[in-house]
Amino acid sequence: MSNITVLTIADRIACFHSLKPFLFCKTGAKFKFTCSPEFCLKKDKNKVLIMMRQFIKPDRVDLDLMKALRKKYDCIAFFHDDAGGGIPRLEVLPYTDYFYCKAAFKDREIYKRHLYGKELYSDYYHRKYGVQDPDWTDRPVIKDVRELDKLRISWNIGIGDFPRGQTRQRAGYTVARYLGIPVVKAFYLRNVAFHPENNKGIFDAHCRIGLISRPSISFQRSLILDTVKNDRAFITGSVKQSVFNKEVMNSKITISPFGWGELCLRDFEAVQNGSLLLKPDMSHIETWPDIFIPDETYVPFDWDAETLIEKTHRYLDNDSERKRISGNAYKTYSSALENLDERFNNIITEILS
Repeated sequence: MSNITVLTIADRIACFHSLKPFLFCKTGAKFKFTCSPEFCLKKDKNKVLIMMRQFIKPDRVDLDLMKALRKKYDCIAFFHDDAGGGIPRLEVLPYTDYFYCKAAFKDREIYKRHLYGKELYSDYYHRKYGVQDPDWTDRPVIKDVRELDKLRISWNIGIGDFPRGQTRQRAGYTVARYLGIPVVKAFYLRNVAFHPENNKGIFDAHCRIGLISRPSISFQRSLILDTVKNDRAFITGSVKQSVFNKEVMNSKITISPFGWGELCLRDFEAVQNGSLLLKPDMSHIETWPDIFIPDETYVPFDWDAETLIEKTHRYLDNDSERKRISGNAYKTYSSALENLDERFNNIITEILS
């Protein structure tokens, strides 16, 4: 296979989730990692470019850079690395050959609409509850429907480095910024085995949810916390990461709201540990690994959280059904991870084709 340049940033999500297949999957391609657009424009000899997590920090698309890269490379694959179905950087599509997403709306027609706060759910809370963002920005939408043919699903944060270790991972991506992306491999946990059957069920419903600075994104979380505040089955509040990990390992149910996107790390932490995942309805989202099959791998509740209490207690009172669904989720998740090499190689083959 050909040599491929990977232009990325070195943060926790990139180093310990998004880039994991590039670092560990067996493939015939050789990857050159860089965090420098200048290197790509002036020194790179490769003709294929993968762009990972670009224009996220800061949240601004450099169209002049995209035009210059388009002139230089034979093929550009852009890995849109947000955790939600919304695509706030649609203006890069004309300059790419492929556009890979962690998650996408099943109904691609939504990309023609202006969504408040960039996500379908932030738009929902704005329209129904009047939630306003102080820094609201109207994002580009699809005008040429042919560009939607470039959209693909790659992989989501579920394939990453678990369980989370903030100090270890922070050290890893900090070193990677100075010594290069491949060095982060030394900071990954190796041979981690999850044993969901060891979940002791010490806690009923794990609901330690933090708020987010943007109101239209954070509103759902506030709604959930307000809904459960008088129910002693739910544990809330903040704890350090190590305590959080141990609690999820022994929780019967984990409540996982949307964050900056629909996908959250705790979705997969719950499944790894045999904790039943309760989450706002995900039926509008396409993603991989897909652990969001309603009432088979997770239990959905409505975006207004009106059914959250009832569904939580229904499954607290039914051990066999709770364990059936959490067991299905673990099998589905494990099967997907076993096929990561094949999926990654198929994607790289498509890019090089």
